[in-house]
Amino acid sequence: MKKSKINDERIVSQRRMTQSDAYQILVYCLMISVLIQQFIMNAPFEQFAVEFFCLIGSGIYITIRNLSVGVYIWDPPNQTNKKLLTNSIISGGICVSLLIILAGERKVWNMTLIFVAVTIIHFLTHLVLRNINKKRQRQIDDEISSDEDMEC
Repeated sequence: MKKSKINDERIVSQRRMTQSDAYQILVYCLMISVLIQQFIMNAPFEQFAVEFFCLIGSGIYITIRNLSVGVYIWDPPNQTNKKLLTNSIISGGICVSLLIILAGERKVWNMTLIFVAVTIIHFLTHLVLRNINKKRQRQIDDEISSDEDMEC
């Protein structure tokens, strides 16, 4: 017989939390590395492409995994479109502010276009993801209720 190691739930939970913290630290380090290389060191894209693609890939993976199990990623369950629009405008403002500070961009027309583009993309992306998430949660609820009906 194989030795089976029984782990306490608390220990398993603590290990998962530690791994999650390590993942977040790694993602933040990748993001800081990309920002420093691009804006401070003025490095060519080839120099930090691997970090950039790892950062984007991990974000896509986490998003898909959470959507597949019906977990709300960013938005609270009952967030209104008005609140989503406000968050999108704030995100656009932060993006433009960072470009002004880090890249030294001073062209008003470019900043206006970037603000509008980021705001629209943020709003539409979150709206679509929220609708996909709600649909997935309805599917899960239907599966659970059909399983309960079969048991009765």
